[in-house]
Amino acid sequence: MLRKRNFICLLSLVVFLFSSISTLYAAPKEGLLFILDCSGSMWGRVDEKPKISVAKEVLKGLINKSPANVEMGLLAYGHRRKGDCKDIQLVKPLGCSVENLNKAIDGLNAKGKTPITASLTEAGRLLQKRETKTTVVLISDGLETCEGDPCAMAKDLKSQGIKFVLHAVGFDVDQKAADQLKCIAKAGGGRYFKADSTQELAAALGEVQQAVSEKKELAQPKPTPEAPEAPSVQSKSKRIRLSGPGTVVLKPASWVKMPPHYWSLADPESGQVKVRGKTTSLKVKQGEYQPVWRQSQHGHNEVFLSRIISVKGGETVELPIDTGLRLTLPQGIKTPYKWMLSAPGSRKMLFLFNKNVEPQVVPSGSYTLWWQQSQHGSRIANLGQVEIKPGMLNDHVLESGISVMPADWVSKKPDFYLLKTKKNKIAGQWKSFGPQLVGPGKYILSYRGKQHENNTIELGEVEVPAKGFAEVPLNSGIKFLHKANAKPPFRIMLINLKTNRQVIGRETWGPLVVPPGKYRLNWWQSQHGSKTTTIADEITIEPGVLLEVEM
Repeated sequence: MLRKRNFICLLSLVVFLFSSISTLYAAPKEGLLFILDCSGSMWGRVDEKPKISVAKEVLKGLINKSPANVEMGLLAYGHRRKGDCKDIQLVKPLGCSVENLNKAIDGLNAKGKTPITASLTEAGRLLQKRETKTTVVLISDGLETCEGDPCAMAKDLKSQGIKFVLHAVGFDVDQKAADQLKCIAKAGGGRYFKADSTQELAAALGEVQQAVSEKKELAQPKPTPEAPEAPSVQSKSKRIRLSGPGTVVLKPASWVKMPPHYWSLADPESGQVKVRGKTTSLKVKQGEYQPVWRQSQHGHNEVFLSRIISVKGGETVELPIDTGLRLTLPQGIKTPYKWMLSAPGSRKMLFLFNKNVEPQVVPSGSYTLWWQQSQHGSRIANLGQVEIKPGMLNDHVLESGISVMPADWVSKKPDFYLLKTKKNKIAGQWKSFGPQLVGPGKYILSYRGKQHENNTIELGEVEVPAKGFAEVPLNSGIKFLHKANAKPPFRIMLINLKTNRQVIGRETWGPLVVPPGKYRLNWWQSQHGSKTTTIADEITIEPGVLLEVEM
Protein backbone atom coordinates (compact mmCIF):
# COMPACT_ATOMS: atom_id res chain seq x y z
CA MET A 1 0.00 0.00 0.00
CA LEU A 2 2.86 2.37 0.96
CA ARG A 3 4.72 1.50 -2.24
CA LYS A 4 1.60 2.28 -4.31
CA ARG A 5 1.13 5.61 -2.54
CA ASN A 6 4.76 6.56 -3.20
CA PHE A 7 4.36 5.69 -6.87
CA ILE A 8 1.28 7.93 -7.18
CA CYS A 9 3.13 10.82 -5.53
CA LEU A 10 6.12 10.34 -7.84
CA LEU A 11 3.84 10.23 -10.89
CA SER A 12 2.08 13.45 -9.82
CA LEU A 13 5.45 15.17 -9.38
CA VAL A 14 6.55 14.12 -12.88
CA VAL A 15 3.30 15.41 -14.41
CA PHE A 16 3.66 18.71 -12.53
CA LEU A 17 7.27 19.18 -13.64
CA PHE A 18 6.42 18.30 -17.26
CA SER A 19 3.54 20.77 -17.22
CA SER A 20 5.74 23.52 -15.76
CA ILE A 21 8.50 22.93 -18.30
CA SER A 22 5.98 22.88 -21.16
CA THR A 23 4.56 26.20 -19.99
CA LEU A 24 8.01 27.69 -19.56
CA TYR A 25 9.14 26.71 -23.06
CA ALA A 26 5.78 27.20 -24.82
CA ALA A 27 6.22 28.50 -28.34
CA PRO A 28 5.62 32.29 -28.57
CA LYS A 29 2.53 33.35 -30.48
CA GLU A 30 2.80 34.62 -34.04
CA GLY A 31 2.29 38.39 -34.36
CA LEU A 32 -0.06 39.91 -36.95
CA LEU A 33 -0.23 43.72 -37.03
CA PHE A 34 -2.73 45.45 -39.32
CA ILE A 35 -2.23 49.02 -40.54
CA LEU A 36 -5.63 50.34 -41.61
CA ASP A 37 -6.18 53.32 -43.89
CA CYS A 38 -8.90 55.54 -42.36
CA SER A 39 -8.35 58.49 -44.68
CA GLY A 40 -11.29 60.46 -46.03
CA SER A 41 -11.16 58.62 -49.36
CA MET A 42 -12.29 55.46 -47.53
CA TRP A 43 -15.83 56.86 -47.81
CA GLY A 44 -15.66 55.74 -51.42
CA ARG A 45 -17.94 52.80 -52.21
CA VAL A 46 -17.32 49.10 -52.81
CA ASP A 47 -20.27 46.76 -53.30
CA GLU A 48 -22.53 49.80 -52.62
CA LYS A 49 -21.09 50.25 -49.11
CA PRO A 50 -18.46 52.69 -47.78
CA LYS A 51 -15.00 51.15 -47.99
CA ILE A 52 -14.33 51.99 -44.34
CA SER A 53 -17.43 50.01 -43.32
CA VAL A 54 -16.40 47.05 -45.47
CA ALA A 55 -12.85 47.05 -44.10
CA LYS A 56 -14.09 47.16 -40.50
CA GLU A 57 -16.55 44.31 -41.07
CA VAL A 58 -13.94 42.14 -42.78
CA LEU A 59 -11.34 42.79 -40.08
CA LYS A 60 -13.80 41.96 -37.30
CA GLY A 61 -14.83 38.75 -39.06
CA LEU A 62 -11.16 37.78 -39.36
CA ILE A 63 -10.41 38.62 -35.73
CA ASN A 64 -13.35 36.56 -34.47
CA LYS A 65 -11.87 33.51 -36.22
CA SER A 66 -8.34 34.18 -35.04
CA PRO A 67 -6.32 30.99 -34.36
CA ALA A 68 -5.11 30.50 -30.80
CA ASN A 69 -1.45 30.78 -31.82
CA VAL A 70 -1.85 34.24 -33.43
CA GLU A 71 -1.94 37.55 -31.54
CA MET A 72 -3.22 40.58 -33.39
CA GLY A 73 -2.87 44.34 -33.12
CA LEU A 74 -4.06 47.39 -35.04
CA LEU A 75 -2.43 50.64 -36.15
CA ALA A 76 -4.64 53.22 -37.85
CA TYR A 77 -4.13 56.55 -39.57
CA GLY A 78 -6.42 59.39 -40.63
CA HIS A 79 -9.22 58.35 -38.25
CA ARG A 80 -9.39 61.39 -35.96
CA ARG A 81 -8.63 64.61 -37.84
CA LYS A 82 -8.85 66.13 -41.30
CA GLY A 83 -5.60 67.20 -42.96
CA ASP A 84 -3.27 65.98 -40.18
CA CYS A 85 -0.26 63.92 -41.31
CA LYS A 86 0.49 63.07 -37.66
CA ASP A 87 -2.87 61.39 -37.11
CA ILE A 88 -1.40 57.92 -36.48
CA GLN A 89 -2.31 55.74 -33.51
CA LEU A 90 -1.63 52.28 -32.17
CA VAL A 91 -5.31 51.56 -31.58
CA LYS A 92 -4.64 48.20 -29.90
CA PRO A 93 -1.27 46.48 -29.28
CA LEU A 94 -0.37 42.93 -30.24
CA GLY A 95 -1.89 40.47 -27.80
CA CYS A 96 -5.00 42.45 -26.87
CA SER A 97 -8.27 40.57 -26.44
CA VAL A 98 -10.63 39.92 -29.35
CA GLU A 99 -13.35 41.87 -27.54
CA ASN A 100 -11.17 44.96 -27.07
CA LEU A 101 -9.91 44.85 -30.64
CA ASN A 102 -13.43 44.61 -32.04
CA LYS A 103 -14.58 47.48 -29.84
CA ALA A 104 -11.67 49.62 -31.04
CA ILE A 105 -12.49 48.89 -34.68
CA ASP A 106 -16.12 49.93 -34.11
CA GLY A 107 -14.89 53.36 -32.99
CA LEU A 108 -12.84 54.08 -36.12
CA ASN A 109 -13.97 56.74 -38.56
CA ALA A 110 -12.66 57.82 -41.97
CA LYS A 111 -11.47 61.43 -41.94
CA GLY A 112 -7.96 62.49 -42.83
CA LYS A 113 -4.77 62.07 -44.82
CA THR A 114 -2.75 59.00 -45.91
CA PRO A 115 0.60 59.11 -44.04
CA ILE A 116 1.83 55.64 -45.07
CA THR A 117 5.53 56.44 -44.56
CA ALA A 118 5.04 57.74 -41.02
CA SER A 119 2.78 54.76 -40.23
CA LEU A 120 5.51 52.32 -41.33
CA THR A 121 7.99 54.26 -39.20
CA GLU A 122 5.71 53.87 -36.18
CA ALA A 123 5.22 50.16 -36.88
CA GLY A 124 8.99 49.72 -37.04
CA ARG A 125 9.42 51.50 -33.73
CA LEU A 126 6.85 49.22 -32.11
CA LEU A 127 8.47 46.05 -33.48
CA GLN A 128 12.18 46.83 -33.13
CA LYS A 129 12.56 45.06 -29.79
CA ARG A 130 10.33 42.11 -30.65
CA GLU A 131 12.33 38.87 -30.82
CA THR A 132 10.08 36.94 -33.20
CA LYS A 133 9.13 37.89 -36.74
CA THR A 134 5.89 39.86 -37.02
CA THR A 135 3.66 39.96 -40.09
CA VAL A 136 2.48 43.48 -40.95
CA VAL A 137 -0.45 44.01 -43.33
CA LEU A 138 -1.05 47.47 -44.80
CA ILE A 139 -4.60 48.00 -46.09
CA SER A 140 -4.84 51.19 -48.17
CA ASP A 141 -7.10 52.66 -50.84
CA GLY A 142 -4.64 55.19 -52.21
CA LEU A 143 -1.26 56.85 -52.48
CA GLU A 144 0.86 58.42 -49.77
CA THR A 145 -0.42 62.01 -49.36
CA CYS A 146 2.03 63.33 -46.76
CA GLU A 147 5.13 63.74 -48.98
CA GLY A 148 6.89 60.62 -47.70
CA ASP A 149 8.48 57.73 -49.57
CA PRO A 150 6.90 54.57 -48.12
CA CYS A 151 8.84 52.24 -50.43
CA ALA A 152 12.17 53.64 -49.24
CA MET A 153 10.98 53.48 -45.63
CA ALA A 154 10.10 49.77 -45.95
CA LYS A 155 13.63 49.12 -47.30
CA ASP A 156 15.16 51.15 -44.47
CA LEU A 157 13.27 49.21 -41.79
CA LYS A 158 14.45 45.95 -43.32
CA SER A 159 18.04 47.18 -43.31
CA GLN A 160 17.76 47.93 -39.58
CA GLY A 161 17.31 44.24 -38.89
CA ILE A 162 13.76 44.57 -37.55
CA LYS A 163 12.11 41.15 -37.75
CA PHE A 164 9.00 41.64 -39.88
CA VAL A 165 7.46 40.87 -43.23
CA LEU A 166 5.21 43.48 -44.85
CA HIS A 167 2.26 42.71 -47.11
CA ALA A 168 0.18 45.40 -48.83
CA VAL A 169 -3.47 45.25 -49.87
CA GLY A 170 -4.68 47.70 -52.51
CA PHE A 171 -8.35 48.20 -51.67
CA ASP A 172 -10.05 49.46 -54.81
CA VAL A 173 -7.04 51.47 -56.01
CA ASP A 174 -5.96 52.93 -59.35
CA GLN A 175 -2.80 51.82 -61.16
CA LYS A 176 -0.58 54.52 -59.66
CA ALA A 177 -1.52 53.56 -56.10
CA ALA A 178 -1.19 49.85 -56.95
CA ASP A 179 2.36 50.41 -58.22
CA GLN A 180 3.33 52.19 -54.99
CA LEU A 181 1.81 49.45 -52.83
CA LYS A 182 3.55 46.76 -54.87
CA CYS A 183 6.84 48.51 -54.26
CA ILE A 184 6.13 48.70 -50.51
CA ALA A 185 5.32 44.99 -50.33
CA LYS A 186 8.41 44.02 -52.32
CA ALA A 187 10.67 46.20 -50.15
CA GLY A 188 9.10 44.69 -47.04
CA GLY A 189 9.69 41.13 -48.20
CA GLY A 190 5.99 40.49 -48.62
CA ARG A 191 3.29 40.26 -51.23
CA TYR A 192 0.84 42.65 -52.86
CA PHE A 193 -2.87 41.78 -52.94
CA LYS A 194 -5.43 43.38 -55.23
CA ALA A 195 -8.86 43.70 -53.56
CA ASP A 196 -11.63 45.40 -55.51
CA SER A 197 -14.54 43.87 -53.56
CA THR A 198 -15.57 42.71 -50.10
CA GLN A 199 -14.93 39.11 -51.09
CA GLU A 200 -11.44 39.83 -52.43
CA LEU A 201 -10.49 41.78 -49.29
CA ALA A 202 -11.68 38.94 -47.03
CA ALA A 203 -9.82 36.38 -49.16
CA ALA A 204 -6.56 38.37 -49.08
CA LEU A 205 -6.59 38.90 -45.31
CA GLY A 206 -7.70 35.32 -44.70
CA GLU A 207 -4.80 34.00 -46.76
CA VAL A 208 -2.33 36.06 -44.74
CA GLN A 209 -3.84 34.94 -41.43
CA GLN A 210 -3.70 31.28 -42.42
CA ALA A 211 -0.07 31.59 -43.52
CA VAL A 212 0.83 33.26 -40.20
CA SER A 213 -0.96 30.57 -38.21
CA GLU A 214 0.73 27.75 -40.13
CA LYS A 215 4.11 29.54 -40.13
CA LYS A 216 4.35 29.36 -43.90
CA GLU A 217 5.74 31.84 -46.39
CA LEU A 218 3.17 33.26 -48.77
CA ALA A 219 3.75 32.16 -52.32
CA GLN A 220 4.20 35.01 -54.77
CA PRO A 221 1.58 35.12 -57.55
CA LYS A 222 2.70 34.14 -61.02
CA PRO A 223 3.72 37.24 -62.99
CA THR A 224 1.39 38.31 -65.75
CA PRO A 225 3.08 38.03 -69.15
CA GLU A 226 3.78 41.47 -70.55
CA ALA A 227 2.78 42.29 -74.09
CA PRO A 228 5.67 43.19 -76.38
CA GLU A 229 6.20 46.91 -76.73
CA ALA A 230 5.07 48.41 -80.01
CA PRO A 231 7.80 50.27 -81.91
CA SER A 232 7.68 53.99 -81.27
CA VAL A 233 6.67 56.27 -84.12
CA GLN A 234 7.59 59.93 -84.15
CA SER A 235 4.92 62.51 -84.73
CA LYS A 236 5.10 66.26 -85.19
CA SER A 237 1.47 67.04 -84.44
CA LYS A 238 0.31 68.15 -80.97
CA ARG A 239 -3.23 68.64 -79.69
CA ILE A 240 -4.70 69.14 -76.24
CA ARG A 241 -8.27 69.30 -75.08
CA LEU A 242 -9.42 70.84 -71.87
CA SER A 243 -12.75 69.74 -70.51
CA GLY A 244 -14.88 72.18 -68.57
CA PRO A 245 -16.05 71.70 -65.03
CA GLY A 246 -18.46 68.97 -64.02
CA THR A 247 -21.81 69.57 -62.35
CA VAL A 248 -23.02 68.03 -59.09
CA VAL A 249 -26.79 68.05 -58.63
CA LEU A 250 -28.49 67.41 -55.29
CA LYS A 251 -31.03 64.63 -55.11
CA PRO A 252 -32.56 65.02 -51.63
CA ALA A 253 -34.99 62.55 -50.11
CA SER A 254 -38.51 63.82 -49.38
CA TRP A 255 -37.78 64.16 -45.63
CA VAL A 256 -34.75 66.48 -46.14
CA LYS A 257 -35.52 70.10 -45.32
CA MET A 258 -34.51 72.31 -48.25
CA PRO A 259 -32.64 74.49 -48.78
CA PRO A 260 -29.80 73.95 -46.32
CA HIS A 261 -27.77 76.82 -44.91
CA TYR A 262 -25.12 75.60 -47.39
CA TRP A 263 -23.53 72.50 -48.82
CA SER A 264 -20.03 72.11 -50.21
CA LEU A 265 -17.56 69.75 -51.87
CA ALA A 266 -14.28 69.17 -50.04
CA ASP A 267 -11.02 67.32 -50.53
CA PRO A 268 -11.63 63.89 -48.91
CA GLU A 269 -8.35 63.91 -46.95
CA SER A 270 -7.55 67.53 -46.10
CA GLY A 271 -11.16 68.64 -45.73
CA GLN A 272 -10.37 71.78 -47.74
CA VAL A 273 -13.56 73.14 -49.32
CA LYS A 274 -13.33 73.47 -53.10
CA VAL A 275 -16.78 74.90 -53.82
CA ARG A 276 -19.76 75.93 -51.69
CA GLY A 277 -23.29 77.15 -52.27
CA LYS A 278 -27.01 77.00 -51.40
CA THR A 279 -28.43 76.12 -54.79
CA THR A 280 -29.34 72.59 -55.86
CA SER A 281 -26.28 72.30 -58.14
CA LEU A 282 -22.60 73.23 -58.03
CA LYS A 283 -19.93 73.28 -60.73
CA VAL A 284 -16.47 71.98 -59.87
CA LYS A 285 -13.39 70.80 -61.72
CA GLN A 286 -12.78 67.11 -62.37
CA GLY A 287 -11.80 65.10 -59.29
CA GLU A 288 -13.02 63.23 -56.22
CA TYR A 289 -14.87 65.04 -53.44
CA GLN A 290 -16.52 64.47 -50.10
CA PRO A 291 -19.86 66.31 -49.70
CA VAL A 292 -20.38 68.50 -46.62
CA TRP A 293 -23.84 69.47 -45.35
CA ARG A 294 -24.91 72.21 -42.94
CA GLN A 295 -28.64 72.35 -42.34
CA SER A 296 -28.81 75.68 -40.46
CA GLN A 297 -26.47 78.39 -39.27
CA HIS A 298 -27.02 78.19 -35.51
CA GLY A 299 -28.72 74.85 -34.86
CA HIS A 300 -26.29 72.55 -36.69
CA ASN A 301 -22.60 72.01 -37.33
CA GLU A 302 -21.00 70.76 -40.55
CA VAL A 303 -21.64 67.12 -41.45
CA PHE A 304 -19.13 65.34 -43.69
CA LEU A 305 -21.27 62.82 -45.56
CA SER A 306 -20.25 59.18 -45.79
CA ARG A 307 -19.61 59.03 -49.53
CA ILE A 308 -17.08 60.10 -52.15
CA ILE A 309 -18.28 61.36 -55.52
CA SER A 310 -16.23 61.32 -58.72
CA VAL A 311 -16.74 64.29 -61.00
CA LYS A 312 -15.75 64.29 -64.68
CA GLY A 313 -15.36 67.40 -66.80
CA GLY A 314 -18.43 68.31 -68.81
CA GLU A 315 -20.60 65.67 -67.11
CA THR A 316 -23.36 65.82 -64.49
CA VAL A 317 -23.42 63.59 -61.43
CA GLU A 318 -26.25 63.27 -58.91
CA LEU A 319 -25.59 63.49 -55.17
CA PRO A 320 -28.22 61.61 -53.12
CA ILE A 321 -28.98 63.13 -49.72
CA ASP A 322 -30.87 60.19 -48.31
CA THR A 323 -29.22 59.01 -45.08
CA GLY A 324 -30.43 60.38 -41.78
CA LEU A 325 -31.88 59.96 -38.32
CA ARG A 326 -35.32 60.66 -36.86
CA LEU A 327 -35.86 60.55 -33.09
CA THR A 328 -39.19 59.69 -31.47
CA LEU A 329 -39.70 61.11 -27.98
CA PRO A 330 -41.75 59.43 -25.25
CA GLN A 331 -44.74 61.20 -23.73
CA GLY A 332 -43.73 63.86 -21.23
CA ILE A 333 -40.32 64.59 -22.81
CA LYS A 334 -40.01 68.01 -24.44
CA THR A 335 -37.70 69.10 -27.26
CA PRO A 336 -34.20 69.22 -25.73
CA TYR A 337 -31.77 72.12 -25.51
CA LYS A 338 -29.45 70.02 -27.69
CA TRP A 339 -28.56 66.47 -28.67
CA MET A 340 -25.34 65.15 -30.16
CA LEU A 341 -23.66 62.15 -31.76
CA SER A 342 -20.12 60.94 -31.05
CA ALA A 343 -18.03 57.97 -32.10
CA PRO A 344 -18.60 54.93 -29.83
CA GLY A 345 -16.44 55.13 -26.71
CA SER A 346 -15.67 58.84 -27.26
CA ARG A 347 -17.09 62.02 -25.75
CA LYS A 348 -15.88 64.17 -28.65
CA MET A 349 -19.01 65.36 -30.43
CA LEU A 350 -19.19 64.81 -34.18
CA PHE A 351 -22.64 66.23 -34.88
CA LEU A 352 -24.69 68.77 -32.94
CA PHE A 353 -28.43 69.53 -33.17
CA ASN A 354 -29.93 72.42 -31.16
CA LYS A 355 -33.59 72.58 -30.07
CA ASN A 356 -34.71 70.34 -32.89
CA VAL A 357 -35.95 66.74 -33.22
CA GLU A 358 -36.90 66.91 -36.90
CA PRO A 359 -35.29 64.34 -39.27
CA GLN A 360 -31.59 65.14 -39.60
CA VAL A 361 -29.00 64.38 -42.31
CA VAL A 362 -26.44 62.08 -40.64
CA PRO A 363 -23.74 59.88 -42.26
CA SER A 364 -24.12 56.13 -41.91
CA GLY A 365 -22.22 54.46 -39.08
CA SER A 366 -22.28 53.62 -35.36
CA TYR A 367 -22.64 56.44 -32.83
CA THR A 368 -23.24 57.22 -29.19
CA LEU A 369 -26.28 59.48 -28.63
CA TRP A 370 -25.95 62.30 -26.05
CA TRP A 371 -28.85 64.37 -24.71
CA GLN A 372 -29.12 67.62 -22.76
CA GLN A 373 -32.72 68.35 -21.83
CA SER A 374 -32.22 71.96 -20.69
CA GLN A 375 -29.37 74.45 -20.86
CA HIS A 376 -29.02 75.20 -17.14
CA GLY A 377 -31.15 72.54 -15.43
CA SER A 378 -29.44 69.36 -16.63
CA ARG A 379 -26.16 67.83 -17.70
CA ILE A 380 -25.45 65.80 -20.83
CA ALA A 381 -26.76 62.23 -20.57
CA ASN A 382 -25.53 59.18 -22.48
CA LEU A 383 -28.52 57.51 -24.18
CA GLY A 384 -26.58 54.58 -25.66
CA GLN A 385 -25.77 53.40 -29.16
CA VAL A 386 -27.41 54.34 -32.47
CA GLU A 387 -26.85 52.53 -35.77
CA ILE A 388 -27.36 54.56 -38.97
CA LYS A 389 -27.82 52.51 -42.13
CA PRO A 390 -27.05 54.15 -45.49
CA GLY A 391 -29.66 55.22 -48.01
CA MET A 392 -32.59 55.58 -45.61
CA LEU A 393 -34.15 57.63 -42.81
CA ASN A 394 -33.36 55.65 -39.66
CA ASP A 395 -35.99 55.81 -36.90
CA HIS A 396 -34.76 55.64 -33.30
CA VAL A 397 -37.22 55.56 -30.42
CA LEU A 398 -36.07 57.04 -27.11
CA GLU A 399 -37.75 54.88 -24.50
CA SER A 400 -35.53 54.46 -21.45
CA GLY A 401 -35.09 56.76 -18.48
CA ILE A 402 -35.88 57.58 -14.88
CA SER A 403 -38.81 59.29 -13.18
CA VAL A 404 -38.22 60.52 -9.63
CA MET A 405 -41.58 61.05 -7.90
CA PRO A 406 -41.43 63.34 -4.85
CA ALA A 407 -43.92 63.30 -1.99
CA ASP A 408 -45.98 66.46 -1.44
CA TRP A 409 -43.69 67.58 1.39
CA VAL A 410 -40.55 67.45 -0.82
CA SER A 411 -39.48 70.71 -2.51
CA LYS A 412 -40.33 70.60 -6.21
CA LYS A 413 -37.14 72.48 -7.05
CA PRO A 414 -34.20 70.36 -5.87
CA ASP A 415 -30.65 71.59 -6.12
CA PHE A 416 -30.00 68.47 -8.21
CA TYR A 417 -30.29 64.72 -8.41
CA LEU A 418 -27.99 62.54 -10.48
CA LEU A 419 -27.16 59.03 -11.63
CA LYS A 420 -23.64 57.61 -11.46
CA THR A 421 -22.28 54.45 -13.05
CA LYS A 422 -20.38 51.79 -11.13
CA LYS A 423 -17.22 53.51 -12.37
CA ASN A 424 -18.34 56.75 -10.67
CA LYS A 425 -19.10 58.55 -13.94
CA ILE A 426 -22.13 60.83 -14.06
CA ALA A 427 -24.69 59.43 -16.51
CA GLY A 428 -27.19 62.24 -16.04
CA GLN A 429 -27.97 65.16 -13.72
CA TRP A 430 -31.17 67.21 -13.42
CA LYS A 431 -32.82 70.03 -11.45
CA SER A 432 -36.48 69.18 -12.09
CA PHE A 433 -38.61 66.11 -11.38
CA GLY A 434 -40.59 64.10 -13.89
CA PRO A 435 -39.45 61.71 -16.64
CA GLN A 436 -35.83 62.16 -17.76
CA LEU A 437 -33.98 60.30 -20.53
CA VAL A 438 -30.94 58.18 -19.71
CA GLY A 439 -29.47 55.02 -21.22
CA PRO A 440 -30.40 51.59 -19.79
CA GLY A 441 -28.20 50.17 -17.05
CA LYS A 442 -27.55 50.06 -13.31
CA TYR A 443 -26.82 53.32 -11.52
CA ILE A 444 -26.46 54.90 -8.10
CA LEU A 445 -29.01 57.67 -7.47
CA SER A 446 -27.89 60.69 -5.42
CA TYR A 447 -29.89 63.75 -4.36
CA ARG A 448 -29.43 67.18 -2.79
CA GLY A 449 -32.49 69.15 -1.77
CA LYS A 450 -31.07 72.64 -1.23
CA GLN A 451 -27.56 73.86 -1.90
CA HIS A 452 -26.83 75.43 1.48
CA GLU A 453 -29.16 73.40 3.73
CA ASN A 454 -28.41 69.81 2.66
CA ASN A 455 -25.54 67.54 1.78
CA THR A 456 -25.60 65.16 -1.18
CA ILE A 457 -27.12 61.84 -0.11
CA GLU A 458 -27.00 58.48 -1.82
CA LEU A 459 -30.50 57.05 -2.26
CA GLY A 460 -29.46 53.61 -3.57
CA GLU A 461 -29.22 51.58 -6.74
CA VAL A 462 -31.56 52.13 -9.68
CA GLU A 463 -31.88 49.90 -12.73
CA VAL A 464 -33.09 51.65 -15.87
CA PRO A 465 -34.72 49.16 -18.28
CA ALA A 466 -34.09 49.04 -22.02
CA LYS A 467 -37.74 49.97 -22.54
CA GLY A 468 -39.56 52.06 -19.98
CA PHE A 469 -38.81 54.41 -17.10
CA ALA A 470 -37.55 53.40 -13.67
CA GLU A 471 -39.95 55.01 -11.17
CA VAL A 472 -38.28 56.08 -7.93
CA PRO A 473 -40.41 57.44 -5.06
CA LEU A 474 -38.87 60.19 -2.94
CA ASN A 475 -41.13 59.87 0.09
CA SER A 476 -39.20 58.95 3.25
CA GLY A 477 -37.68 61.49 5.60
CA ILE A 478 -37.72 63.35 8.88
CA LYS A 479 -39.20 66.61 10.19
CA PHE A 480 -38.65 68.32 13.55
CA LEU A 481 -41.63 69.95 15.28
CA HIS A 482 -40.63 73.05 17.25
CA LYS A 483 -41.97 76.06 19.10
CA ALA A 484 -42.90 79.12 17.11
CA ASN A 485 -39.92 81.31 16.19
CA ALA A 486 -37.48 78.71 17.55
CA LYS A 487 -34.05 79.00 15.95
CA PRO A 488 -32.99 75.81 14.15
CA PRO A 489 -29.73 74.13 15.17
CA PHE A 490 -26.44 74.71 13.37
CA ARG A 491 -26.39 71.05 12.27
CA ILE A 492 -28.69 68.03 12.40
CA MET A 493 -26.88 64.80 11.53
CA LEU A 494 -28.38 61.36 10.93
CA ILE A 495 -25.72 58.64 10.70
CA ASN A 496 -26.79 55.38 9.08
CA LEU A 497 -25.93 52.57 11.49
CA LYS A 498 -25.18 50.14 8.67
CA THR A 499 -23.32 52.22 6.07
CA ASN A 500 -22.11 55.12 8.26
CA ARG A 501 -23.34 57.56 5.59
CA GLN A 502 -24.69 60.86 6.85
CA VAL A 503 -27.74 62.97 6.10
CA ILE A 504 -27.08 66.57 7.19
CA GLY A 505 -29.45 69.48 7.68
CA ARG A 506 -27.87 72.93 8.07
CA GLU A 507 -29.84 75.53 10.06
CA THR A 508 -33.17 73.94 9.18
CA TRP A 509 -35.97 72.03 10.90
CA GLY A 510 -36.63 70.07 7.72
CA PRO A 511 -38.30 68.18 6.33
CA LEU A 512 -35.20 66.28 5.18
CA VAL A 513 -35.26 63.49 2.61
CA VAL A 514 -33.73 60.42 4.29
CA PRO A 515 -33.36 56.93 2.75
CA PRO A 516 -35.12 54.19 4.77
CA GLY A 517 -32.95 52.64 7.50
CA LYS A 518 -31.78 52.90 11.10
CA TYR A 519 -29.90 56.02 12.15
CA ARG A 520 -28.17 57.67 15.10
CA LEU A 521 -29.37 61.25 15.59
CA ASN A 522 -26.70 63.83 16.45
CA TRP A 523 -27.38 67.46 17.32
CA TRP A 524 -25.11 70.53 17.08
CA GLN A 525 -26.99 73.51 18.48
CA SER A 526 -24.61 76.40 17.64
CA GLN A 527 -21.40 76.63 15.70
CA HIS A 528 -19.21 78.19 18.38
CA GLY A 529 -21.02 77.77 21.68
CA SER A 530 -21.72 74.02 21.76
CA LYS A 531 -20.53 70.58 20.75
CA THR A 532 -22.14 67.72 18.87
CA THR A 533 -24.26 65.48 21.09
CA THR A 534 -26.22 62.31 20.39
CA ILE A 535 -29.88 62.78 21.26
CA ALA A 536 -31.07 59.38 19.94
CA ASP A 537 -28.98 56.23 19.62
CA GLU A 538 -31.39 54.72 17.15
CA ILE A 539 -34.35 55.95 15.14
CA THR A 540 -35.98 54.18 12.24
CA ILE A 541 -36.93 55.83 8.94
CA GLU A 542 -39.56 53.66 7.27
CA PRO A 543 -40.19 53.54 3.50
CA GLY A 544 -42.85 56.03 2.45
CA VAL A 545 -43.03 57.68 5.86
CA LEU A 546 -42.21 61.22 6.98
CA LEU A 547 -41.12 60.83 10.61
CA GLU A 548 -42.17 63.82 12.72
CA VAL A 549 -40.04 64.38 15.83
CA GLU A 550 -41.29 66.61 18.64
CA MET A 551 -38.56 68.70 20.27
